[in-house]
Amino acid sequence: MVSAAAPTRPRTTGGDPSSSFQVLDRTFAILELFDEERPEWTATDVARALELPVPTAHRILIALARRGYVSQHQETKRFRLGIAALQLGDRARAVVDLRSVAMPALRRLSRDTGETALLTVLTPRKDRGVCLERVETPQPLRLSVTPGRQLPLHAGASQKILMAYMDEAALERALARPLEHLCHNTISDPGLLREELARIRRVGWASSFEETNLGVWGLAVPILDARDGLVCAIGIAGPSARLAQERIGDLIHRIHERAAEVADALGDHVPPVESRPKVGRAKGKPAPTKKPKSTGRKA
Repeated sequence: MVSAAAPTRPRTTGGDPSSSFQVLDRTFAILELFDEERPEWTATDVARALELPVPTAHRILIALARRGYVSQHQETKRFRLGIAALQLGDRARAVVDLRSVAMPALRRLSRDTGETALLTVLTPRKDRGVCLERVETPQPLRLSVTPGRQLPLHAGASQKILMAYMDEAALERALARPLEHLCHNTISDPGLLREELARIRRVGWASSFEETNLGVWGLAVPILDARDGLVCAIGIAGPSARLAQERIGDLIHRIHERAAEVADALGDHVPPVESRPKVGRAKGKPAPTKKPKSTGRKA
């Protein structure tokens, strides 16, 4: 009679976890060494920092290099994070439900301002802005925006802030397309639009007045990732009947504050806002006014 063999168990060292778990733990510890202050490491430096045998550190680094999570310079033999590590971060961001993260801040923004709060992102083709989520004001007179609605990037505060902070190649493609004239203040001249986008990047926020629809205005700020890449826009919009110029400084401050809450939750940041012009009626050229209260805050 043949007895069943007892199941084999992974070898352990003292009270440590199994050897496979130990390798996994060491692998993550090595990856966590790479940061902005010290982006490059030798195998010897890694071994010294983590109190590992040099052959062990080198073996794990080579395995990571095969997978693309680190790369090794041919001359210096130093290791740094590879493209696979960056792609992993991008995939992690993609699976985060941006809407659920942003909704609490959007609710507070709508309550604070009395206007519709908007979360806007680029379409996958980076050719339009799409409303990902919104919280409408309870006031009878309000702007109603349906999630999923798409608008050209050159019209409206939320769309223009996306356009201003998108990568250069996508921006040039967008500027090469015909600029549709949606309303009497839509900026349809490429030269004027470039000036407007440069102003937006300088002050850190965007405004619009009757660029998409009659009687509609908007304000928005961007959320950027650690590499200053565009993540989304947080903004408000409402009917012109409730737009008072003296409110604009406070509105910008509140939008920036709530956007910073979303950015904090994502590990991102919001550029500081600077002095502002009015949300004016002149086509593409808002009139100047006094400086507002600047937050200067970085998430």
